[in-house]
Amino acid sequence: MKNTKKQHFKLLSYSLLFIVLGVSCQQNTEPQIAFYHWKANAEHSAVVDEAMKQSASDKVYLHYFDVDVAKSSPTEGDQFEPVYLINKVDSAYQNYNIIPVIFIVNQVIRELKNEGVQTLSERITQLVNEISTHHFNTPIKHLQVDCDWTAATRHQYFALLELLKQHFDVSVTIRLHQVKYPDRTGVPPVKSGALMLYNMGDLRNFTENSILESNIVADYINTNSTYPLQLDLALPLFSQIVLKSNSGKINLVKDCNRTLFESQIHQFKQLSKHVFEVQKDTLFSGFYLRKSNQIKLEESTEAEIIKSYQIIKNSQLSINEIIFYHLDSTTLSNINFKSILQQL
Repeated sequence: MKNTKKQHFKLLSYSLLFIVLGVSCQQNTEPQIAFYHWKANAEHSAVVDEAMKQSASDKVYLHYFDVDVAKSSPTEGDQFEPVYLINKVDSAYQNYNIIPVIFIVNQVIRELKNEGVQTLSERITQLVNEISTHHFNTPIKHLQVDCDWTAATRHQYFALLELLKQHFDVSVTIRLHQVKYPDRTGVPPVKSGALMLYNMGDLRNFTENSILESNIVADYINTNSTYPLQLDLALPLFSQIVLKSNSGKINLVKDCNRTLFESQIHQFKQLSKHVFEVQKDTLFSGFYLRKSNQIKLEESTEAEIIKSYQIIKNSQLSINEIIFYHLDSTTLSNINFKSILQQL
């Protein structure tokens, strides 16, 4: 009788264990959500608040500044400068888990001499800490570095990362070509990265959506794809307009609205689903457009976002969270964000 009770207790324990494991597995299948914020003013609105609540997220990767080559005649040691610095941050962001992000132009890495790596690291560290202290009253330990390094710049870039690791928990951004050809580009000396699934195409190709196309993702990632770092997945929500002059010069306008072009048929003639032709000279978003100039409307569509996500999900890449680009009222208002979340 006692043995029977013991066996019953063991069976009950195993059953409970399987239930707990099953619940844990189900919870782990749902990706954690975070957002990039990439504007000089970090404003907080009802639209932003709703997106954070819908995704049960409290993490924001906040762009602090870019590092670029100095435009003026630099003195020795001042050949690089911070640009596009964060300006204002709404106090509501103090309630979020903030990850500072800096973007480094690849030309900076190309021109970086060995003796300059230490100086650049020190200046980045100082400015990041100053911004964190000013807006959040404390230094922030985690730093993400965004740089599309190449095989030619990997040595200097990786050396810079090693120095920054003395002050921060550093993560980096990873591009598709860096995942496909790690032997050429090298693997950065960090624990994790964010795989960027946007801005992958050719702006000048008016038959291609340069923001995101799942067929381009499939050219780089398949079911056997691996990478030695833990990855987050960065997905786009934004749209943009590509303006091409008759001479071929390209300009970008962020956050577009399709109905604006489709409703003004006297001003814009639709040549294809995404391409319009200017019918008469006009001023548009600060750019002077001449008759016969072409406009390409690029959108992040639900279908392409989900198709691209599924390609990554079906690979061997280890994905931790999804980071949406970016946390902005206009961007979020132009797309059905709730529907996207439901399909992940």
